Amino acid sequence: MKINLDNKMVRFLVQEYVNQICNYSTDNDLNYNTYKLIHTFQVVEMAQILIDKTRPALSEKMKKHILDAALLHDLGRCHEFKNGKRLKVDHGKIGAKLIKKNFPQMKTEALATLFHNKLPSRKDPQSCQPVLDYVRDADMLANLKYQSDDANMWLVRILDSEDKSFLTPVIDKEIFNAVKENRPVKCNKIKTRNLLTMWLWELCWFFNLRTTVGINYAKKEKIFIKFKKVIMKKIVPLTTLKPRKQKELTQQIQTAFPDSLFLK
Repeated sequence: MKINLDNKMVRFLVQEYVNQICNYSTDNDLNYNTYKLIHTFQVVEMAQILIDKTRPALSEKMKKHILDAALLHDLGRCHEFKNGKRLKVDHGKIGAKLIKKNFPQMKTEALATLFHNKLPSRKDPQSCQPVLDYVRDADMLANLKYQSDDANMWLVRILDSEDKSFLTPVIDKEIFNAVKENRPVKCNKIKTRNLLTMWLWELCWFFNLRTTVGINYAKKEKIFIKFKKVIMKKIVPLTTLKPRKQKELTQQIQTAFPDSLFLK
């Protein structure tokens, strides 16, 4: 991965993040912003892979819109975390405002940023399709792929927190309901926001994939299957030391998320 600071948008994005990284208040601030900056370029990388697999279907103009939107989609994240705590703000809205202010001509990218972190719905603006679909898929696939690859490093960042209440060995019922109904998890229905539930609802992103190329890539690379195995191997043991409980949780995950689900 190489970052070209000659690009005005890249330079602006990196500047926003580096300012937060250099003025961090806690290690959580530092870890969060560093991770999100790296994640941004991982999403650009994934977006390029999805674009490469659709050639020559996409125009050069559309390809540029997708890559620019992927670059700017999490611009608002660096203003979301402060003094070791995540603020109750919409990073999509913050990012869209920053784009409108600094790159007023980039209306498609601003809209994609505004809506990328929301569940697909009829409210999605048609003017930024399929850019929004590609950015959503690239974001989801990058998250799962790289969290699977770098699970140990990622978990160190999570466990750096003094609050260990999120290690409760319970899977929220909304996770199972979402799988049964073949839909993404409705976060406002999650009652137990623990580590296990958090990682499992990322598996439900499978139902969010919007592009054919995104679905095919996920199947071929077995991204969701690999991520599920990381959850059972790394996350479940963190939630409880009891072998019986670990076995029970693993069986629940295997039953709810069979490999066949991700290969349809």
